[in-house]
Amino acid sequence: MLTPRGAILLGASLALIVLGLLRTDGVLLTLGASGGILLAGAWILIRLNLKRLSLSLRAPTRIYADHPFDLRVFLHNNRRLLDAFSIKINLRLAGQVDIHTFAPWTAAHSISEVRLRGSIPGRSSLLEHDYTLETSMPLGLLHMKASGMITHEILVFPRPLIPKELSTRGALHDASLLPGTTPGQAPGELRGIRPWQAGDPAKHIHWPASARSLSRGRGLRVRENDPPGFYPQHCTVLFHSFGMSGQLIRADRFEWALSLACGTLRHLREHGIPTTFLADFNEWQPLSVVSRSGFGNLLVSLTRAQRRNDTEAHDLAPVIERIPEDHSLIILSDMPTEAWADTLPERPALLIDIRQHRYGAKKLQVHE
Repeated sequence: MLTPRGAILLGASLALIVLGLLRTDGVLLTLGASGGILLAGAWILIRLNLKRLSLSLRAPTRIYADHPFDLRVFLHNNRRLLDAFSIKINLRLAGQVDIHTFAPWTAAHSISEVRLRGSIPGRSSLLEHDYTLETSMPLGLLHMKASGMITHEILVFPRPLIPKELSTRGALHDASLLPGTTPGQAPGELRGIRPWQAGDPAKHIHWPASARSLSRGRGLRVRENDPPGFYPQHCTVLFHSFGMSGQLIRADRFEWALSLACGTLRHLREHGIPTTFLADFNEWQPLSVVSRSGFGNLLVSLTRAQRRNDTEAHDLAPVIERIPEDHSLIILSDMPTEAWADTLPERPALLIDIRQHRYGAKKLQVHE
């Protein structure tokens, strides 16, 4: 394709040739023909400049959405004699990220490397990524493109979001199994103050109350606490897309619900709670979140999930009834809780409301 500079040269060359023919002027004919030869030579060189070039990637194959990672883009010049100059690289990564970079010079039978850092805003599971190579070399008279495909699997897991219900409804931090979050002999909740007894540790003495008691000729006073809380021995997380008729179905809520499910399961695993995941998009097949490999398989399942549009209340009821009674139950959905909570069997459960946090992914930034 002609650039503005090339169009001017072509127009000037044609005008000189026509004028030279009309005036029978050899100098004008020579100048016009020289411009045409220059354009023809540029066309040959620009085609050679893009010939036998290819791209490859070095990037993580498993990442979380909106999590920064390092990316390397390699431009391969597979020619043996001709170097590549001024190559613009346009890469469509994971079907979401448009990367624009530039390789000024790549020697023959060599590689140019571009290092980038950025993030992918949403989940995806793609094996191939489109790219385009562009150049205006030499002289900027012509502009030409060449397209190709990079084969490099990248699984982008949903962005993990911890539901606020896990920290506001019954979360017992004294029982946390995370390193460094629980002091030794966690005191639990304060019940009251009682007289000191033999065997009570000194750190439990309530000194203001003891001072008042000693002033009256009585003994020391200590704090009496309820025992610290505990986490369940097993938990089942249930995900569904059922809602009463008339409710608006939003694609962004499904993505947000997957993020909340990912954050919930990750939170439970970090606290050492054996967890089972059930979802309608997995045909209610139980997935364990105990081992590292099991959690990895779960993340892959969340990444490739497709919303089910045919889930009904009569599908949910038998699934909930099959969950053992000693399992704590957490229920998530991409529909508001009032659209499905009243149709479920009577059983204690923690219901996660989809209408929390802030919808939408962060604006993508890729840094060279």
